[in-house]
Amino acid sequence: MNVKNLNVFTLPLTAAILLTAGSALAQEAPQERPRPVASEAVALPGRAACPAPFSVTLNANTPYVLPSDLPRDANYQTSLGYTGADKSYFHTFVWKHEHRCCQITSAVLTVKMKALQPGQSNTSSDAGNDNITLWHAGQVVQPYNERIYNGLPHPFPAGQLATKTWTLNATALGILNSTGALTFGVEDDTSVTSATLQLTGCCLTN
Repeated sequence: MNVKNLNVFTLPLTAAILLTAGSALAQEAPQERPRPVASEAVALPGRAACPAPFSVTLNANTPYVLPSDLPRDANYQTSLGYTGADKSYFHTFVWKHEHRCCQITSAVLTVKMKALQPGQSNTSSDAGNDNITLWHAGQVVQPYNERIYNGLPHPFPAGQLATKTWTLNATALGILNSTGALTFGVEDDTSVTSATLQLTGCCLTN
């Protein structure tokens, strides 16, 4: 065989050997891919349980009013079931906690009432325009100032019953926590038959 023919034969063979070797090397040393980093769960602090929860319901059976809470020149009385005319009703609930470091976290005021006069409309000068209001330091505690007979048919007769239930907001709770007192008033052609203030909260110690 001459040299020319030998070169023609060996070149393809050499190329095949190089390709085979390259393929084998690629299989022996595969390229490493980045491994995912395992994430660790982080425990977030939970809300601590109250060490000494409390629940108490105050009532208006014993008349009491804090004069500094009343509007100027208020013409009022403090008796449940009062049947006289033209005198508003006021009562101040007083919260006296027995333990140290206590805070009210929720409060619900429920007032039951009865019209002493008929009511023609929400603007008539009879029982129809009577309001129920929360007061502190002579000012209205917003937004607690509403017509008592809203949502009831008008006109209505004397003796019409009505109940107002308010879940108190942060402002009213702040007054209770800072002063231990909360005052409400009902205008003068309506009698209050009962009133309760239900308080729940937490003390740090028993």
